Amino acid sequence: MRQTLFSRCRSFFLRLSKPDASKEPVPVRATIVAIVADEHDRNVLAGACQRQEWGVQFCGTYQAAIESANRIQAPVILCDRDVTGSEWRHAVQALAASPHGARVILISRVLDDYLWREVGLKGGHDVLSKPLQEDDVVRAVKLAWSYWNSTVKT
Repeated sequence: MRQTLFSRCRSFFLRLSKPDASKEPVPVRATIVAIVADEHDRNVLAGACQRQEWGVQFCGTYQAAIESANRIQAPVILCDRDVTGSEWRHAVQALAASPHGARVILISRVLDDYLWREVGLKGGHDVLSKPLQEDDVVRAVKLAWSYWNSTVKT
């Protein structure tokens, strides 16, 4: 079976990211901002954050997430594609344009090369598939935090 370009690139970057993610762990009590529509995904995210000793601030709208992320300077923002109130493309772009350079991860039922490319073009960092799985959440947040941390230091 032929792998898509997306899955090959993702595998490549995952292999590269594993050593870096363990060198600089996300600090205890780092707080991420999340806009999550589904109750199951909220529970998975809350559990992952609790086990990793990260703070998580849930928001109901994209605008609330922008305000919250800017106020606490959240390094990582998880953004659900299914949240109503704004078109996800505009939301990702607005969240990624935060003054402190937050890394935005889109959560979506659809996961393909086109979406991944579009998220990148809008300034997003990664895409997680629904329903959320704890291992994927932890990996994506650690990698996003690592990128955010390296850009803050330079």
